[in-house]
Amino acid sequence: MKTNNNFFILSFCLLLVFISACTKTEEPPKPIGDKLPYNSNVTRSLSQLIDSIPETSVFSIALKRTTILRYMDSLAGKNPAAPYTMFVPTNKALQDAGFTSDNIGTVPVAILDTLIRYLTISGGIPANTSNLTGETNYYPLMYPDRTITRSQVPSPFLLWTNMYYYYRLVLGMTDGVLRLNGKTVCKTPGIPATNGTVYMLDSLVKKPFYESYQVLSHDTSFTFYMAALEKNNAMYNAKGIIGQMNDTSALVLAVGTNTPGKEPFTIVFAPDNSAFRKAGFNSIEDINSYIDKSALASAPNYTQMRTNMDSILVNHQLISNYNALNPALTYLYSIDLRLNMFGVNLTNAPSPGAVTVQNINGQVVLHRQDYPQGRGAAIISPSDITTLTGVIHRVDNLLLPTP
Repeated sequence: MKTNNNFFILSFCLLLVFISACTKTEEPPKPIGDKLPYNSNVTRSLSQLIDSIPETSVFSIALKRTTILRYMDSLAGKNPAAPYTMFVPTNKALQDAGFTSDNIGTVPVAILDTLIRYLTISGGIPANTSNLTGETNYYPLMYPDRTITRSQVPSPFLLWTNMYYYYRLVLGMTDGVLRLNGKTVCKTPGIPATNGTVYMLDSLVKKPFYESYQVLSHDTSFTFYMAALEKNNAMYNAKGIIGQMNDTSALVLAVGTNTPGKEPFTIVFAPDNSAFRKAGFNSIEDINSYIDKSALASAPNYTQMRTNMDSILVNHQLISNYNALNPALTYLYSIDLRLNMFGVNLTNAPSPGAVTVQNINGQVVLHRQDYPQGRGAAIISPSDITTLTGVIHRVDNLLLPTP
């Protein structure tokens, strides 16, 4: 009798295992990014939401011509609720940039694909977000780029290594006002979807296409600045120290990386031609003559010494890499400098290149760390120019040690 009972119990257990095996469901894959707060009133997906908004009808046409939605689904695996944040320019924003309902159907798909991928990030920025601390780097749904070629500048150390370049989309928000790459682009709340959030943009933000070196070289208001950098380099090259003192190396794509967030960048406080004239340099010849009077000109070769002009201009660049100023920080935009939202006290940063920052009646004014009471350089418009290698700010003075 006991044997029969044991047999019955064993059979019953096997039956339970069989039933459990037949009804087992696979655990869903982990969503990409942070989970969005659940809202029972939200019923539309991102694509359905964009379709339903009249002001984003042109963007909707563009989105449907690409494979971005399928790409997003592939990243999310089989979980349709994986959150994304899409920054969607309104019809007017696209029209101001040259994209209309009449021509959006003929724009090359590759252009639309690049435009939309740059404005889409994985992870959820909830629709009820009002403030974010400082500016934050996000890596949008852009393929890392190997195809970018750098400018040719004189240095044996500037060899493009065929590493990937990772585009950044820098996001900030203060009191519900959204900024992308330092520009105010949206003053209305985000709209929640079942798989993310839509923020409607008043103006279109595009990925950068040029290095800081290229932007500055092609802007005729910076001819004095670029001539000064090149003259400094010529002297460094003649003395055999161009590798250590190169004035343009931080303005070009030098060494790439296969790790997002580790690529170097530079914040440039670029003095325009008027700034040089205020300091007494009325021509490029004046600049060259001043540099030729540097102590380095008569020093032996391989003497690591800056020119007299470079001792001024070194304070106009903040370099971010492993060993230099502001390591691993995001780009610094005017709003960061006005509100002191950067993560490092620039006055305590290592020389050379350290500056102090003041907010004077809403205008950002810079001073040299070693001469905090010296001549100030104010950031003026146009500023916050995002490039492949950082951000350019136009300033109205040279950072001289004397008032």
